Amino acid sequence: MKVPLNVRRFLDHAASIYGDKIGVIDQDGQWTYREFKERAWRLTSALKAMGVQAGDRVAVLAYNNHPLLEAYYGVVQFGAVLVPLNIRLTLEEIAYIASDCQPKVLLFDSDFEAWAALLRGRLPSLSLVEIRIEGGHDGYQGYEELLAQASPAPGPDVVDEDAVAEIFYTSGSTARPKGVALTQRSLYLHALQCGFGMGIDDTMVLLHTIPLFHVNGWGTPHYVTALGGTHVMLRRFIPAKVLELVERHRVTNAAFVPTMVGMLLSEPTRETRDLSSLRQMNVGGAPSPSSFVEASMAALGGEYLGGYGLSESSPVVSVARLKSSLREAPRELQDRLRGFAGLPMVGVEVRLEGPLGEDLPWDGESVGELLVRADSVMQGYWNLPEETEAALRGGWLHTGDMAFIHPEGYIKIVDRKKDIIISGGENISSAEIEDVLYGHPAVRECAVVGRPDEKWGEVVHAAVSLKPGAAAANEEILAYVQGRVASFKAPRTIEIWDELPKTGTGKVLKTAIRSRLRQEAEGR
Repeated sequence: MKVPLNVRRFLDHAASIYGDKIGVIDQDGQWTYREFKERAWRLTSALKAMGVQAGDRVAVLAYNNHPLLEAYYGVVQFGAVLVPLNIRLTLEEIAYIASDCQPKVLLFDSDFEAWAALLRGRLPSLSLVEIRIEGGHDGYQGYEELLAQASPAPGPDVVDEDAVAEIFYTSGSTARPKGVALTQRSLYLHALQCGFGMGIDDTMVLLHTIPLFHVNGWGTPHYVTALGGTHVMLRRFIPAKVLELVERHRVTNAAFVPTMVGMLLSEPTRETRDLSSLRQMNVGGAPSPSSFVEASMAALGGEYLGGYGLSESSPVVSVARLKSSLREAPRELQDRLRGFAGLPMVGVEVRLEGPLGEDLPWDGESVGELLVRADSVMQGYWNLPEETEAALRGGWLHTGDMAFIHPEGYIKIVDRKKDIIISGGENISSAEIEDVLYGHPAVRECAVVGRPDEKWGEVVHAAVSLKPGAAAANEEILAYVQGRVASFKAPRTIEIWDELPKTGTGKVLKTAIRSRLRQEAEGR
């Protein structure tokens, strides 16, 4: 008899094997895995009583908290579809998403009551449930009251493994947000990939530093639960708070983007905290130079593992774990490879495609578009058949990321296709220039983009912010880079910002910098 691959089995397993173990910690509350499962089934029963059926969408607009974590099971284990919403999007973007996926129920954190009310005004049939962790409002069904009235008995539901379980919307920074539809099967196999590829077990204590609606965060509810680890919820990324929780709960693992790591390195309380429990930092979102990797490991203590993934692949494609054959390699090479996108996970195939569709060699030099084939790849974009066909043409996910692959198998993302700077016909990788800029002792953050230019089409422009207390003139930074890259790649202009624009998870928002440069060019 074929047993469907669905994520319900992870929480069933954890409750059976680790029933009395603390599985979830959220502020002053904590729950065992047995209690976690009971609460998830109460949510299932409550949603059914509200008329939610298999295939209906249930959206969540919330910070990282235990109700959001519970929804990863309570919504999907009877066949409904979970839609975690990005709290950093604008109201119009949220409204567009709601109109696109038509959720039947919205669970919302009290801080977003005004948005919830406006959404119900546009979707009159939308039922609202308020997550009242801090405060609350009259006139709404409360989440805890809803669960208290519902049955905790597991249901008999058998969910098709090819049914859509979760939809995650892309940020929409250059177009309308697209809903990435992930099936029960793809999420199940993605969790197994992570279990194989990250070297984790039931001693794992994961601090949820990345929002669960974000690509770097949403796989964790499955694989951490499957392996019996402990979830520690974090509502907002505040460096001092992160370090406090690492010490208090003996956190072993956390995921970051490089900007977050930089903020931890600059946090004044870091040296007063006991961070000895930290074993692993998984860092995605951008490649990291070897000097940054070395400094991070020295200051925070955990192993620095670069990684790569995208919404369309559930998300993790690769992790930069160090192969045993490289343990005796020079330290500079080790640190450089740790900052790469890493080795493909078990079950993931990758190839590099050249401009004519040809395969490129893994020689550490040839740059092409990274293509991915894996069980964890999406079913497609919600309600967008043409975009789905384009992204999955030929049976491979076309990532839109330009990369090379080291002969040892390590992927290095050099740029998004759209971020490649073309100056006078020459292709320039912004990531290459950023690596050099990060070597300057005064530079805290940087972003390299193309600046419109009448003669060359575009030229290289660098936006940087400086470390606290540091000082450096534009000319000094430009001279530093010019001596380390080919002349046509060197920035022609530089701008020092107090703070670079960021996405909701701390990733530098290049679109905002490019937009400003475009407006300046149009003004001229």
